[in-house]
Amino acid sequence: MKVQQIIARLKEIEGWSLAPDEWRTVGDALDKLESVLPEEDDVKTMRVLALLEPLERRGARLAQARLGAERTPIPAQQREQRNHLIERLTADLRSPEDRFEGAGDGQGESA
Repeated sequence: MKVQQIIARLKEIEGWSLAPDEWRTVGDALDKLESVLPEEDDVKTMRVLALLEPLERRGARLAQARLGAERTPIPAQQREQRNHLIERLTADLRSPEDRFEGAGDGQGESA
């Protein structure tokens, strides 16, 4: 998985509207992502990002519907986690050792 794809997924969280327990789940997933990124294991990274998929659909749908006071935009703690990961990944993009910028760019991608 390319760093740009991970960053894009993280940026999508900004528009979600979730219940407090769902935001805690997002925070847990961001913690897991933080721990697997150094391993540079695409399978583990994709598994962690998959934890966000049910919340992603619910969050986007509910943000559009603006349902209830119980649903809130991203809390400060999860925003900080998300921003930290984005900054870290952006720094990795500038790193010459970044394996995601290898010769395989563009292969296997389709519109």
